[in-house]
Amino acid sequence: MITVAEAQAAIKKIVAATEAAGFLVAIAIVDENTDLVAAYRMDGSRPRWMKVAQRKAHTACAMDRTTDAFQEEIVRRGLQISYYGDPMFTGLTGGIPIFAQDGSTMGGIGVTGKTNMRDAELAAAGLDCFAGAKH
Repeated sequence: MITVAEAQAAIKKIVAATEAAGFLVAIAIVDENTDLVAAYRMDGSRPRWMKVAQRKAHTACAMDRTTDAFQEEIVRRGLQISYYGDPMFTGLTGGIPIFAQDGSTMGGIGVTGKTNMRDAELAAAGLDCFAGAKH
């Protein structure tokens, strides 16, 4: 289970890493049911980024893999993303799952912004904020 306090702590760490890199982002964190637990859009970021961050977190959690790995599967299998039947799915970089010690998926983190393909790296900055998560 992901708590609001854990999600807020992760957002704080991700924002610190993002500011240190000189970027603006939107961040979304979902629980094991892909329900939004916490979200944050930095001042000056584009409004649409929040929707994209939520889609990244949703996809990583629902598919138990990074959005990069999901995109690679789509390409490898010659499929369209619509094949999976979930309009929230995306193959854009920046969605990472949060795994429990037993390997089950606890949730997902999505980060999007003008980050020169560093969204997944920035999302990972918050992983150690979740109790019981595998690091």
